[in-house]
Amino acid sequence: MNFQNTFRVRIYISRLTMKKPLLLLSLILFCFSFASATDGYRIDIQVDNYDQDTLVAGYYFGKQTLVLDTLLKNDEGGFMLEDDESLDAGVYLLLLKPDNQFVQFLVDDKEQQFSISFDATNLIDVDIEGSSENTLFNDYMKFLREKRELRQPLIEQRDNEATPESEKEALSYKIEELDQQVSTEQDRIIVENPSSITSLMIKANKPIDTPEFEGTEEEVHQQKYLHYRAHYFDNIEIENPISVRTPFFNDRIDYFLKKLTYQVPDSINKSIDHLLESMMPAEKTYQYYLSQMINEYAASKIVGHDAVYVHIAENYYGAGKAPWVDSVNVNKIVGDALKLKPTLIGMPAPDFTAYNYDGDTISLASIDADYRVLFFWKPDCSFCTKAVPIVKEFYKNYKDKGVEIVSICTKLGKDYNKCWEGIEEKGMGEFINLGDQYQRSKILKNYNAVQTPKFFIIDRDDTIIMKGIGAAQLDEVMDEMLARAATRSGE
Repeated sequence: MNFQNTFRVRIYISRLTMKKPLLLLSLILFCFSFASATDGYRIDIQVDNYDQDTLVAGYYFGKQTLVLDTLLKNDEGGFMLEDDESLDAGVYLLLLKPDNQFVQFLVDDKEQQFSISFDATNLIDVDIEGSSENTLFNDYMKFLREKRELRQPLIEQRDNEATPESEKEALSYKIEELDQQVSTEQDRIIVENPSSITSLMIKANKPIDTPEFEGTEEEVHQQKYLHYRAHYFDNIEIENPISVRTPFFNDRIDYFLKKLTYQVPDSINKSIDHLLESMMPAEKTYQYYLSQMINEYAASKIVGHDAVYVHIAENYYGAGKAPWVDSVNVNKIVGDALKLKPTLIGMPAPDFTAYNYDGDTISLASIDADYRVLFFWKPDCSFCTKAVPIVKEFYKNYKDKGVEIVSICTKLGKDYNKCWEGIEEKGMGEFINLGDQYQRSKILKNYNAVQTPKFFIIDRDDTIIMKGIGAAQLDEVMDEMLARAATRSGE
């Protein structure tokens, strides 16, 4: 066991830029309701060798570090953090000016009236009276520091090249003994204090036991990954409302979604469902992460991740699982998802019938090609003007490999004729050039072609296999698709 990683939440000197508790979520607004208690909280704070008149009290919530209150020095030279309503249990901190150094302390549901005293020149030794939770936590941190002081010189001696090999084994044994002492103490605290915040944090930072696997190196690696992923949350109380108010929780969630989940929509959707279902007992945690997720995937620039937005919108907001969001915002979120859904990667491409320069009708289905690249553009779009030479060069290199460019001008009504002028001016004559002056086929709506340029790649089976890329990525994407097709044909 790596002693350095046994417990990452500690009182220490650091720098931190505090953020006010304003969560501006572009699509949704939600509020947190705080539980009330008749006696509220009262925390008396004394800081020696601190010449500033203000002290900032903050707390963790998800990935945010938020301001709870700015405290003014009282006549006795101390600070008072108090209110008639109780605090939510979790990890809090006191931020010292002007260097933003801070100390952390715990607040549980039972003892919210206690005192904190420390010296501004020594943020390690913090004395807290009247809180058994903080006594437990501080005793544990003192224990860790003592073991660390014993362990570090042993490591340095063992790793020294001058140390004889005969001594290194004995040193390693002593290190393992210290690690075991830490593990034993952690287990004792968890067993004797199962509902404490200290136990919650110790458990969350304990390593996952991994059994021995057999097979090839690749098979063993895969089995270890699957085991680790399956047991990743065994020690993390994801359903506990306290967890979201700790410094480590958001990192765990983010690592699970970004590192332990394959970054394809189906896998991401399953992970999100697992997380949100586990979070539901902790109402504020669920609200926060559902809101975070919908906003993250609404803004994602990663190709195909719009499918994750659609999944969340339909299965949570559209299914009544976000009751704190008003109907106007729900309708907007679901409406945006409905616009995106028909053109998600893997969906059947919406067929259409449009018109060429001579007024003849051409349907998507009638275009015989292994790959049809839809290029939505308009003549006065500067980005389209820059894209056209790239698309022309792309077509030159791939037209003999089963690729056709279907350019669809988005000009309508009285501006429709500008399409054909633009085609001639930009030398786009080799493409299959189409338009729909009166939008009879609703191409722009069905393909959600609000902005230009916009590209879709459709295979011979009329399936959307790529979207959301720029002209510069066409070569790379097409090379990959052709390579995949060659591999399948050779199987």
